[in-house]
Amino acid sequence: MGAGQRVRVTQEVRLPGPPEVPGDERPTPASAETVLPAASVRLTDGIRLAVATEEVQRLERALAVSRAGLGGLLLLVETVVQLSWPRGNWTSVALSGIYALVGLAVWLWLRRHASTPELRRALQVFDILSAAVLSLMGDEVLVLVGVLAIYAAAARWTRIEAITTAAAISGLVLIGQLGTVMLSSTRSDFDGHAFFFRMSTLFLLSFLFSHVTRRGKELQDETLKAKAMDRALVARELHDGAIQSLIGMEVQIDVLRRRATEQPAMAEELSRIQTMLRREILNLRELMRQMKPLDLDPRQLLDFLAESVDKFRREAGISASFVSDLREISLSPRLCAEIARIAQEALVNVRKHSGASNVIVRLTLENEEGRLVVDDDGRGFDFSGRLSQKELDVARKGPVIIKERVRSIGGSLAIESAPGRGARLEITFPNE
Repeated sequence: MGAGQRVRVTQEVRLPGPPEVPGDERPTPASAETVLPAASVRLTDGIRLAVATEEVQRLERALAVSRAGLGGLLLLVETVVQLSWPRGNWTSVALSGIYALVGLAVWLWLRRHASTPELRRALQVFDILSAAVLSLMGDEVLVLVGVLAIYAAAARWTRIEAITTAAAISGLVLIGQLGTVMLSSTRSDFDGHAFFFRMSTLFLLSFLFSHVTRRGKELQDETLKAKAMDRALVARELHDGAIQSLIGMEVQIDVLRRRATEQPAMAEELSRIQTMLRREILNLRELMRQMKPLDLDPRQLLDFLAESVDKFRREAGISASFVSDLREISLSPRLCAEIARIAQEALVNVRKHSGASNVIVRLTLENEEGRLVVDDDGRGFDFSGRLSQKELDVARKGPVIIKERVRSIGGSLAIESAPGRGARLEITFPNE
């Protein structure tokens, strides 16, 4: 292997008899008892990462909808107030409309893009400034913007951020009111009692919201741990029970097939059953892999992809290679895990549906963009040409799981298909 280039090319090897069965050693009873808790912890961490990522996206969308809905209601209320009791000042109406439009714009953005820490911080600053400015308008109903800002901080982070948000809103409102008093001709405008009541309410809400959201997160963690234990138990039972039994049956059928040389019909039927058993063994192994968490850092991604392609070659009997000229990778662990899962899912689809004889997996990183490409020479998809992810969604074509995973990392998918001659999956993702 040359410096700076990582190329693994594996060729198809066909051997007589039962397929190679790597990694199927039966654990001793002692090891089985000690492996399960550790596996459950790793599985819990993997599930927590995936769930947390999706929860963050859902939370930000819900907050954007709440922001737009609250702004719309404030716009309606303030408009009714201005029309019923004219005061000649439509500033609060305009600010409520801007607040609602920002919420709508953020919601539309999050429908196609993933939330980022920078975006969440920027939205929190916007919420604090909006709450302070609208609170200075004097209407009690406008304080609801501050309530939403505090809840957003408690739901996103911890009690510290919620209290800090309440303090920031209080400080900005105090500065604004004192500035207004200093610039006005009378000093009787500042109502200290009303200010103290409003701001103390915000602080109390910060404690309440942070307690409720923290308890909700604790309950979610407990649920994840229970699910992880269940999945670890299922995975162990599959390995020690179903897979081992299927392998034993496959070996016995292979022996019977070899003995039935004088009965071609029976030998052919046994061969068909043997093939079905091999396929089911592979399916169960794929299920076990999906149940296991992926905890990859950038240094492990290239080796993991190469090993996955090599394992695919050995188990599926399809010529496969992994090609990458990268020396090092600077991606986040979450992005590494998603790229690995996408590659695994693409290989599973090739084995199950393509009928391909050759597969090539490529990984490249250029500037701020990465690209994962999976080429095969199978039967292709039921369309000819190149379709983007948007076109695939409209036509309801393409692998659903891969499309969802690509969307979760803010990437894009394009599929180039030539029916009967193969297909290419091209996944582009941001180089975080």
